[in-house]
Amino acid sequence: MKKNNRSITLLGMPASGKSTIGKILAKKLGWDFVDLDELIKEKIGKRYDEILEQEGERKLLDLENRFTLELDFGRNLVFSPGGSIIYSLEAINKIKKESWVVHIDLPLEEIEKRLKERPIKGGVVGLKEKGLRGLFIERNSIHIKIADHIIDAKGLNEADLVSKILRLL
Repeated sequence: MKKNNRSITLLGMPASGKSTIGKILAKKLGWDFVDLDELIKEKIGKRYDEILEQEGERKLLDLENRFTLELDFGRNLVFSPGGSIIYSLEAINKIKKESWVVHIDLPLEEIEKRLKERPIKGGVVGLKEKGLRGLFIERNSIHIKIADHIIDAKGLNEADLVSKILRLL
């Protein structure tokens, strides 16, 4: 399948707004929205943090990969995977090939502020070992390389961010 304008994947760090923006964007476009965290919870019956604690990172990464590969990017879809999707090469190749990839770029300081106001509910692969700064350095640079479009989200509210993404289409 070739890349088309019928699917968008949002990449970004935890608390960057992928899920919130994805829901609004999908509603405005009349498209379906898939949050990978929620999809895994629905299919497996466990949250990210439960999977990480009980079965480990490898299991969570395998689930992310499996359920992403099962998605139909040929339909009108806004997809919000966790930032750890970058560790699943097959999934990233599918996402890059079959959807427009938009990276929601926020400075580390803004992510830290948001996480203090609203702590992460689910588990984050690599957070214990690398810390937030280490994850930011690793993931943000990869998200930028993968992205078709990079949105500087600093200082933007949800409506402004959605408008910027819609203008890209």
